[in-house]
Amino acid sequence: MIKIASFGCGVDSVAMLLLSRDQGIEYDEIIFSDVQNERPETYAYLDYFEKKSGFKITKVKSHLGKIYDYYFNKKVQPTKFRRDCTGKFKISPIRKYLREKYGKKERFEMNIGIDYTEAHRMRTKPDVKYIDNKYPLVEQRLGREDLKKYIISKGYELPIKSGCFFCPFTTKKGWIDLRNKQPNLWSKSLALEKNSTMRLPLINLKGKESQTLMECSCFNG
Repeated sequence: MIKIASFGCGVDSVAMLLLSRDQGIEYDEIIFSDVQNERPETYAYLDYFEKKSGFKITKVKSHLGKIYDYYFNKKVQPTKFRRDCTGKFKISPIRKYLREKYGKKERFEMNIGIDYTEAHRMRTKPDVKYIDNKYPLVEQRLGREDLKKYIISKGYELPIKSGCFFCPFTTKKGWIDLRNKQPNLWSKSLALEKNSTMRLPLINLKGKESQTLMECSCFNG
């Protein structure tokens, strides 16, 4: 069975790789599924982490192109309750790559970086027979704060939460941060919302932050 690590370039997946090294665990391949519209900080960290750690990370992309263009051209937007971004731009590109490289007879162990506090996000039963999902951080009962401390203890900077710059799960604080630090991406997010025929708000700067905010399944570490 081929051992794969799904790398999202966030706290969970960074810690998962560093822990695997300390624990003597080796992956046959580490894969980053690039939607081509992550925040610039994520791409900068990806380059930094790859150089500092020495891990070789394979980058794959969807045949649909950039995720922003996909939604804009369709005059729609992702929402918290109805979206196809994870399947089309994260999962499918990885599966396509694995099938093309290793063939249709091979089986895979997919290691996914989800920390113990988010164990409810696990998919214990994959929807394809040739992939078995595994959650090493949950198995070791390691929470997010544990992982942050571990990354720092190994001499690494902490990454920001990964995700599209226009993700509907972005918090009020996250939108304000985008507006202040990346005004061009803020403008593109506004344009996507205005272009959409769905008549739903994408950007929410009103009210208090929800204490029960759902998290996008794209945030796989």
